[in-house]
Amino acid sequence: MNDEKRSKFNSWMFIIAYAFLGILSGVTLDTMVTFLDASQVTKGIAASMSIIMGVGFCGGAALLLLVPKLGYKKILMMSPIAFILGILALTRSKSVIIVAIAASVVMIGVCMFDAILSPYLSCYTEEKNREKVFSTTLWTNIVGMIIGTWSGGKLIAYRFASRLGIKYTLAKELTEKVEQFDPIKIQAYVGAHRDALLIYTIVAAASLIPIIFIKQLPSDYKGVKKEKKEALNWNAFFNKYIIIFIVFSFLIRLGAGLITPYFSIFLSRMGIDRATISSLISYQYLAMVGFIIISPWIVKKIGRVTTLGGLALFSIPFMLIIANGQAFGSYMIFAVGISLFLRSGFMNASQPVQQALPMEFVSKEARPAYNAVIYIAQAAAQFIAGFVGKEVIFKLPNGYGKAYYVTAVIYVIASVMLMVVYTKKYNRPNKSEHENSKVV
Repeated sequence: MNDEKRSKFNSWMFIIAYAFLGILSGVTLDTMVTFLDASQVTKGIAASMSIIMGVGFCGGAALLLLVPKLGYKKILMMSPIAFILGILALTRSKSVIIVAIAASVVMIGVCMFDAILSPYLSCYTEEKNREKVFSTTLWTNIVGMIIGTWSGGKLIAYRFASRLGIKYTLAKELTEKVEQFDPIKIQAYVGAHRDALLIYTIVAAASLIPIIFIKQLPSDYKGVKKEKKEALNWNAFFNKYIIIFIVFSFLIRLGAGLITPYFSIFLSRMGIDRATISSLISYQYLAMVGFIIISPWIVKKIGRVTTLGGLALFSIPFMLIIANGQAFGSYMIFAVGISLFLRSGFMNASQPVQQALPMEFVSKEARPAYNAVIYIAQAAAQFIAGFVGKEVIFKLPNGYGKAYYVTAVIYVIASVMLMVVYTKKYNRPNKSEHENSKVV
C-alpha cells in the first residue's frame, strides 16, 4: 500500500472509530448523567459533571503528549478501553469516590478522540482535502451522538419496563415523575440505567476494530514531538489577538459548562419523561449536523467574526425560553424542543470558524502550542463551571434554570468583546493581512 492510499485508509479508520465514539459520547452525556442523578448517593457527582468534563479535557490533553513516544494507534486504543473499564467500575461500585473516579475515566476516554483529532487528521490529509475530511469526521461523530442519546433513553425505558414487569408505554409515562418513585421503582430505574450502560460497552469494544486496522509508521508521529518543541516560544504569545481569543474560548466554555452537561437533569425536573428527553437531545444533535453543513454559506454571507459572535448572541433568546419552559404549559415540550434545536444549531454553526480562526494569529509552527493553551483554558472553564454550579447556582431554587441566565450574560460579554476586537481585521479573509498576522 503506497503512502497516499495508507493515509486515506487511516483517515477512514479514524472516522469510523470516531463515529462509534460519538455513540459513546451521547451515552456519557445523557445516560450516565441521569444514572448518577437517579441515586441520592451520587447526585452530587451528577451536579459536578462540568468538573468531570474538565478532567476529561485535561486527561485527553495529557495523553496527547504521549503521542511522540507511543504513537497515535496506542493512544487511540486507550479510549474505548477507558470507557469499558470506567463503566464497569461505575455500575459495580457503591463507593462515591470510586464512582467519581470511574466517571472521570469514562470522560477521559470520550475526550481523548477530540484532543487527538486535529493532529491525527493533519498527519494523514493534504491541505486540498483537509477541510472535507474534517467536516466528514465531525458530522459522522455527531450522528453517532444522536444514535447514542436516542437509543439510550429508549433502552432505559425498555429495561425499566422489563424490571417492573409492565408495558413499555406505562414505564415511559412513569419516568415523567422520577421524584415520586418509591424505593422499588427507584431501584428498577437505576438498574435500567446500569443495564443500558453495560450494553454500550459492546459498542466500545467494536470501536477498537477500526483502530486496530490503522497502518501506522514511526514517521507519522515522531514529527509531532519536533513540531511541539519548536513551537514553545511563549513570549511571542503576548499579543492581544492571541490572548483575547483565549479569553473568548474560556468564556464560551464556561457558559456552556453551566448548562450543557445538565440538559437531561433539568428537563427531567420539568416533568418531561425519560424517553422524550433523549429524543429532544437527539434533535439538538441533528441541528448541529444541519447547521455545520450550512456553516460555509453563513460565513460567506456575514463573515467569520460575525458568525462566531453573532450566532452566540442569536442563541440567547432560545436559552431563556428553555429556562422558562414550564411557563408554556401544555406547549412546554414543543417550546423547549424547538429552543434546544435552535440554540444548539446557532452555537455549533460557528464551530468550524472557532477552530480555524485562531490559527491565523500564529505561525504554522506555533499552532500546536496555541491549541494546547486554548484546550487548557477550556478545561479550566469546565472546572470553574462545575464548582460554581454545584456550590452556588444549583443550590438556588430552580438553580438549573437560573444557570441559563448566567450563561446568557457570559455569552453577551464574550461575543461583544470578540466582535469589537476582531471584526475589522479578521471578519473577511485578506491575504496581505493574513501574511502579516503570523506573529509567533
